[in-house]
Amino acid sequence: MNFSSKITFAFYGIIVYLLGIAIYQVIRDASAWSFILLGVAALICFWLLGSKLISKKKQTVLSRIQATFHRFSFLIEQLVARDFKTKYKRSVLGVFWSFLNPLLMMAVQYFVFVNLMKLRNMGGANPMLDYYAVYLLVGIIIFSGFNDCCNQALRSIVYNASLITKVYVPKVIYPTTKVFSAGINLALSILPLYIIALINGLWPDLSILLLPLGLLFILVFTIGMGYLLSSSVVFFRDIEFLWGVFSTMWMYATPIIYDIGILPNIIQKLMMFNPLYHYIDFVRYIVILRQVPSAQETLICAAFSLGMFAIGLTVFKKTEDKFIFYI
Repeated sequence: MNFSSKITFAFYGIIVYLLGIAIYQVIRDASAWSFILLGVAALICFWLLGSKLISKKKQTVLSRIQATFHRFSFLIEQLVARDFKTKYKRSVLGVFWSFLNPLLMMAVQYFVFVNLMKLRNMGGANPMLDYYAVYLLVGIIIFSGFNDCCNQALRSIVYNASLITKVYVPKVIYPTTKVFSAGINLALSILPLYIIALINGLWPDLSILLLPLGLLFILVFTIGMGYLLSSSVVFFRDIEFLWGVFSTMWMYATPIIYDIGILPNIIQKLMMFNPLYHYIDFVRYIVILRQVPSAQETLICAAFSLGMFAIGLTVFKKTEDKFIFYI
């Protein structure tokens, strides 16, 4: 199967997966209205990919994206492979760092915050803190994966200036492939997460079927952030340095090492506007509590992802014609 066929298979595979999850959840709970919306959205996406709304000459946004991936499938494959291989070039352990890095970070933070600061017992009645190692590792993996994807996408236009000025390629491909290549590491990090979960006696059940949905939410949100950051840094190079400060603030503002229950009520309410809190909590529900996240939480995650993707893509498309004058 060539890469172009894989892209088509991935597009329709995701839609079938979303539709299957929606049907499964509605059968289990007829009041799961957000999953009904998820199923409707999957059907709409299927229709938009396979049809043209206005005329035979004008394609929809989704069909244009699919056509772009088809046309430049070879370049996309090469860019993703290059970025992934470059990350581990001349490294002795190579891809195994995708497994070791989150485990080492978890080990250090677990020692500091449990043994030195006694943070484990500060969460009150949160049952997830009984498995603090897994609780901590989920937060580390999700935020580190998100931050790595954003860092890679942020520089994608500026660092490919020589290629952009010489060869015509849709510029949206560059941040997208950066997120894809960094997203591979995020996917690989799930294996050590479940190893630690199994050691702690957390055997997966059917709720694990929703884990790819959580990762899909994160990926879509991160692609949107990548579009926004990569286009912004072309005009304001200081964004590259400000993002490092902002991402550190965002990390401490997200319940990775602590439980939201220790925060004042006003801060807990503000936390509802933090997308990463919802994504991390979504995955923790599946891995630690082995429960299906609520319909409301699923809808919130989907809204943040689609909203950021729409904002990022709109800003990118509005500014991409001016890139050539600034890079």
